[in-house]
Amino acid sequence: MSSNGIRATTDPGVIWRIGHPPDPWAWTPWEYAGDNGLFDGRWDDQLGRFRTIYTAETLVGCFLEVLARLRPDVQLKQALDAIVDDDDSTSLYPTAEAGAVGYEWLEGRVWARGKQTGSYCFVTHSESIAYLAAGGVFATFGIAAAEIGTDLLKDPNRRVLTRTIARRIYDLRDSEGTARFDGVEFRSRHGDDLRMWAIFERFADSDDDRPTHIAPDTQGTITPENDALAEAFATLGLHWHDAD
Repeated sequence: MSSNGIRATTDPGVIWRIGHPPDPWAWTPWEYAGDNGLFDGRWDDQLGRFRTIYTAETLVGCFLEVLARLRPDVQLKQALDAIVDDDDSTSLYPTAEAGAVGYEWLEGRVWARGKQTGSYCFVTHSESIAYLAAGGVFATFGIAAAEIGTDLLKDPNRRVLTRTIARRIYDLRDSEGTARFDGVEFRSRHGDDLRMWAIFERFADSDDDRPTHIAPDTQGTITPENDALAEAFATLGLHWHDAD
């Protein structure tokens, strides 16, 4: 569905999230905004005036998003393997085991399932890219027309760009002054098969600690035996560091 030149999607339905107890759907307190007072998610607000809640179509997608930073660095491993240890001195300087995750990672995290409603800008859709390009958002960052693409919206080093786009989408209003979108739908940088959403915090949420567009269902403790977690570990090349 197109909404005045920008692609809109509605009511995602059943979604998942990795969060913290007691309420994994709660807005993250502002004191945890560590990037000069800003949250560093790709679709957070560049002006730091609203928060976001991130959700995924699958629990595997959630785990991939939060665990990706622990993926082993193959380039670093190759460089270390190339070092010639003539005097056996490397044994004196042990390095962290590549891809090893401690069981403490499980502490303070839970999985949660719920139902999500609302209208979302499908930001990585071709119509939305064209809308943003015509509006000059890419040009503002010195990005030439020939360089515009969805890859820019998946680049973790382009967070100022994506957070600026989030603010622009947040500010879009219809003829009656009503916000056009409750957030953005996007594809994970870890795979186009992973559907993700970022829900914007608005004044309607001020009387609640969680988004009004989320109806929580169930939540549970994350264990090493969780099938979705095991799939994410296999995809990212991770393992438990003290496993047999």
